[in-house]
Amino acid sequence: MPRPTLAQKRDFVAKAFCPRALVLSTPAIADACAVNNCSTFADLLAPFGQDVSTQITIQDGQGAPYFLDKLNIKFTTDFKIEKRSTHSRTEIDDLVHTSVLDSDQTNVPFLTEHGVDPSALSSDTSVWAPWYTLFRQQWMTTMQPSEHESFMHPVACVLVASGSEDDPVGALRILQAHAAVNRVQTQGFSGANVLFYYVLVHDGRDPGVLQTIDHTFDQVRRAFGQNSSLLKINSNTDLIDADTSEQSKISSIWANTLSTTQPLDPHPDSVFGSMLNMRDVTALRDTVKQMMVRGIVPHMQYMIRVLSDQTANQRRGITGRLFSAGRRYFGTAAKASNTLTGVDGDTYFRYDSAEAQMRKLADYSFMLKDFRFAQSVYQVARRDFQSEKAWKCYAGAQEMVGVCKLMLEVHATRAEFDSNFEDAVTMYLHKTHAPCQHLAIRCIIIYYELLKHHKLYSFAPTTLLRVPNSSGALRAMACEQAAYAFLKFPNRPELRKFSFYAMLAAQEYQRAGIASLAHRCLRMVRLSLGATLATDESESSEKPVNDKSLDGSGTSRALASSNWSSIDSYINHELGTQCMAAQDYDHALQYFMALMGSDQIPPKLQSKYLQELLQLYLESSDKLDLESEKELAAGLDGAQNKRVELSVPTIDARMTRVIMSPDLEGEDGVLEWRNGGPAPSALVNGSADHRCSVGESVAVLLVVKNPLTIGITLNGFTLDCHFDAALDAKATNGDESESPAFAITTVDTVVLEGGQTSMVTVTITTHCAGRLTIRGATYLLCDILPTYKTLKMPGKRLNDTMEQRVTPTYSADTQLGFQVDASFPRLEAVLEDFPDTLMSGSMQRALIRLTNRTQQSCQSIMLWLSHPSFFDVASPQLVDTDEASAELAESQSMYVYSDNVEATSEVLTANVLRDCSMFVLAGPAIASDGSAAGTECGVKSHALIPVETLGPGESLLVPVWIRGDRVGAHTLSMAIGASTTQSTRALTTGCKMRTRKFEIDLVVTPSLRVNAFVRPSVQNPHERILGIEIENVQSGLDIQLVQSTFTSGHYELLPLRTGTTPRVVQIGSKQTVNLMYKARPWARDVQAQPEQFTISALQQYIFAKDKPTAVPAPIRLVHSNAVLGHQGIDSTHSSLQAYIARSQAHRRRTMLRNAYPLIPEKFHSALFPLYETFGIDFVLFWSETGGKGRMGHHSITGIDLGVPHDYINEALTPPASGAARMWLKDTEHDRQELIQSIANRSAASAHRTERTLDVALRLTGVRRVSEADALCVADIEVSVYNHSWQHAYNATLRLISPSESDQASETKPESSGPQAAWTWCGVTTHTLSVDPLGSVCVQAQVACSALGIIDVGMWELSATAVNATAATSPYAKSLECKLHPLHPSFINVTI
Repeated sequence: MPRPTLAQKRDFVAKAFCPRALVLSTPAIADACAVNNCSTFADLLAPFGQDVSTQITIQDGQGAPYFLDKLNIKFTTDFKIEKRSTHSRTEIDDLVHTSVLDSDQTNVPFLTEHGVDPSALSSDTSVWAPWYTLFRQQWMTTMQPSEHESFMHPVACVLVASGSEDDPVGALRILQAHAAVNRVQTQGFSGANVLFYYVLVHDGRDPGVLQTIDHTFDQVRRAFGQNSSLLKINSNTDLIDADTSEQSKISSIWANTLSTTQPLDPHPDSVFGSMLNMRDVTALRDTVKQMMVRGIVPHMQYMIRVLSDQTANQRRGITGRLFSAGRRYFGTAAKASNTLTGVDGDTYFRYDSAEAQMRKLADYSFMLKDFRFAQSVYQVARRDFQSEKAWKCYAGAQEMVGVCKLMLEVHATRAEFDSNFEDAVTMYLHKTHAPCQHLAIRCIIIYYELLKHHKLYSFAPTTLLRVPNSSGALRAMACEQAAYAFLKFPNRPELRKFSFYAMLAAQEYQRAGIASLAHRCLRMVRLSLGATLATDESESSEKPVNDKSLDGSGTSRALASSNWSSIDSYINHELGTQCMAAQDYDHALQYFMALMGSDQIPPKLQSKYLQELLQLYLESSDKLDLESEKELAAGLDGAQNKRVELSVPTIDARMTRVIMSPDLEGEDGVLEWRNGGPAPSALVNGSADHRCSVGESVAVLLVVKNPLTIGITLNGFTLDCHFDAALDAKATNGDESESPAFAITTVDTVVLEGGQTSMVTVTITTHCAGRLTIRGATYLLCDILPTYKTLKMPGKRLNDTMEQRVTPTYSADTQLGFQVDASFPRLEAVLEDFPDTLMSGSMQRALIRLTNRTQQSCQSIMLWLSHPSFFDVASPQLVDTDEASAELAESQSMYVYSDNVEATSEVLTANVLRDCSMFVLAGPAIASDGSAAGTECGVKSHALIPVETLGPGESLLVPVWIRGDRVGAHTLSMAIGASTTQSTRALTTGCKMRTRKFEIDLVVTPSLRVNAFVRPSVQNPHERILGIEIENVQSGLDIQLVQSTFTSGHYELLPLRTGTTPRVVQIGSKQTVNLMYKARPWARDVQAQPEQFTISALQQYIFAKDKPTAVPAPIRLVHSNAVLGHQGIDSTHSSLQAYIARSQAHRRRTMLRNAYPLIPEKFHSALFPLYETFGIDFVLFWSETGGKGRMGHHSITGIDLGVPHDYINEALTPPASGAARMWLKDTEHDRQELIQSIANRSAASAHRTERTLDVALRLTGVRRVSEADALCVADIEVSVYNHSWQHAYNATLRLISPSESDQASETKPESSGPQAAWTWCGVTTHTLSVDPLGSVCVQAQVACSALGIIDVGMWELSATAVNATAATSPYAKSLECKLHPLHPSFINVTI
């Protein structure tokens, strides 16, 4: 059947209330229509009564002209007013059900899995529910004439006769006396004023009448006047030569009309107008137009003028009403009643009464589209109807008042028209004698269509819900349309309200027995609620895990995790029940499975749903096309297609862990190793690329959670995996069916209580190389339902483009899996004897046992330590037996005792600041810059000699010393990397190695507290007194000091022993001991090569274009040893010296990183040395008393003696060649920022009391001038010391006497004690030159008036550096100075 053409809403109302004409014809006309498949002449004219182009100007009820462009007319064959029985619920359900049969009941174009489709919302709601359109057309077609309105009453009678009859005029007169015409004149609103229109038809099949037809038509016109027409039809007499396309067009004219006027009447493959041609069609259209323009429209306009004059008094207002009331109450004669009782028992007015005439006037004006005048008349008439309590007439008037308001193109407020329709529906249903349900439903349909025309969808739900609850399926259809109205709201769709009314519609459809529409409405609720939750949670930054539902989206899971779980359960249960009734077991099973996704359902209801799900599977298992339990439990490929997806339990793929060799210690992974100290890091392309070796066991850990509140069991839990063997493995192993590539364990039973989360471990053992992919998990739910869970890692959030940053976009999901590589190393590492508690400074031996479990040799093995100062690694050794391991463990020692420890020795030591956190255990040894480690490398490879390779099955034992370097709780990280193909030479660019990481928890308790303090020497300003304060903080533990060792490039340390100093120093519990040493320069020329290197390298780094790459030269270190026990320790032993050097390097790198954050750490070794010339490092060796064996040492690095050696500022001066040009402004800014940061650091570290030059005065002798005179002369040796190692100074020394009062206050420091009169005598001004780190002595004399103690510290020293050019940098220190004494210089003048 052709689809109905959906007219505009306004035109639909105009067609519903258009004029009607009664068509009566003779039997000859019936025969002429029958050959064209039309039962009556009214059917033949019906297509041409729609949108008749009138194109005339007429006058409204006020006499004003207006243009009438088109009009509709309906043709009927009978007129009868009968009592209409009230529609029962069954009849309405049948009518709705019939409307549904020919419609698509599954399509939901406006809702998708992603939400509401905006493009579909622009379409009309009739397209979403075509059965409503069919019902609407059929309901309006079945409307019958009523006494309270004139719309269904004919305004004209069309009488039709054939020209082939003997007496056409007589035949037409006989039709005038037809019983139907009599009923129109007696029962119709038109009465005797009905219009008669006459049509004479010439049948083309009778060619003999053609010559006389014009004469016959003249007779008809003379007999009946101008309201007559001649029509020629059936001109297509030669059917053989008929044009097929033309006949198809002609037939479609009647077919389309019947599909609109009679949408539920079947007309399959019917051919209409087979005897007509296009000229006949044109003649029919012209006849109807002529009928309208010449007859019906002028007749209706004439009746409007007459009725307007007759009802003028009633429409006059209060004046007419007072006149009528006065005549009613004061008149002499009683007036006959104008009211009658209709066939349905309601009161109506006689057609000749003023009230009925006003209703007729308003209806005729409405049909001619004069809505404004019709509204005014309806408003007057309804008052009369209300006063006479003619409720049906009043309801009809109220209905038409509201229709007129909405038919006008003026947006009235809701209060202006809603009350009219509400009163009309209320009166139709509750005030009339018998409920006029058909009129109430018509009123609701018209009101709804007009609201859609004005896009007032917010008023539509209230209107549609006025449909009586007893109307069954019609109530469901009204709720469905109300739900659609919420989607058409102007601002945004109201999805929650849409879901609510769609659910009500589903319930009503279910009660009416229309299961297909109930199923459709419930599906709409699922989609809409899923879209609502997606909108509410769109701000979430985390991508949800994919969970397929029946609608292809995560609707069920989203609803189950929200407050809509009860509604979701109801929907899924209803949909599942409906699918079971329809024997759609596949979908029924999925809907019942969706019931398992919420933890907010009561436990009893969850238990019921679970039992129904299992029972459904048992009953329908033969129809679900599943294989046997044995094949499913085997975990074969394609198991996901043979099992059902169930949301119980939940397995979060993001929490799944794949662990290689779970029986081994440490954390496994493939990391990238780089030389220079950084920790091994994850690969750039992601660390999820797991790899293992052939024959290695892999543990897959899955976090399984039961979201229900009831307990469940999972039986036969295993993994579904797919293996792609490598080409070489296929060639080696042949057919995979003979030898499986892998083996998977099965967990027999997993019991999960309500809400419980459990860890399930499945082990996979590989037997050949290839790629293994984990596709999902398989199990039997409660030992009945075969279930499959897909395991995919959700894609990461993309943030590359602006669109991805604005709209959350994710990469594609990936599957879990790992690569099986025959050349992939598998190194078993076991940590032995690692302590968890140590005393600070103490050292304990531990072992690392490495065993190669693969069939290939490990070419390189690396060790990385997070805390190098806590560890010392000795040379590894290959061992075969446990006895060999024990022998190796006892053969090496950290502290080597000796009876011949030199007090002072000079050792050439490498001065390169290298990384000390990485060790080569197997493969060629390398330095931090990637070169081979040689004998000069004192940081990394003093004593560690790696093995060449580690063969299959071989074991490597690595001795490790662990020292409590700092007090506190520490987590020490250790990483061991192995590779079967790569060399350690690739560390400079980075290489991939299989790595196993360990974490060691260590608590260090305090043992000794060691502090250093410095005092100046009164004898020689070049010397300092260094004190070491040692406190034993242990309780109940005595500690014996073994040896103190000082290391420096410039000073030697000599102990200051007194007569009470014991040979063996032992510190009791909570006791303190002070050790005093004198630091004096070593007897040799000082070149300060480390400082010179730093100045040159920093200048190149800051000002040159090329960065420095050279390393410092070796330095000669002075080792000063003071044995404090019975035996000393060889501090130059390779193992001990290597560990102390690595600790020193670690601390210095940490200090440089904090002091110069703008200098990248990779340049530290090219800018700074390991040791400076003037720094002092102190190491104190100790052991427990009582023979317990614990030993250790404490150290203090970088002791500053307070001598000015600030040389960093020298590097801030540009070289003589100038600074390299910076092309970019930002680069120059970075250079200035770096210079400023270095200058600030240098200024903050400088001591305020440091002076480059110093003056010392020493009394050498005293003599009297004469025996009789008390005047004495004291000989003074004045020494000027230069502390600078860079510059020689020319100085002028002026000695100032107290008598020079103008300068005495400036040059004399404060002093106390007895003073004697004195003065400088002889030469008081001396000019001298002082070499770097040198001194000059001059002789001076003091004349005293009396013996005693005097303060002669009054002098002024002015100095300038020799051959020093002016500093070009503002950060360089001034090379000129003027000094005065800071402290008194007392001499005792005695004879």
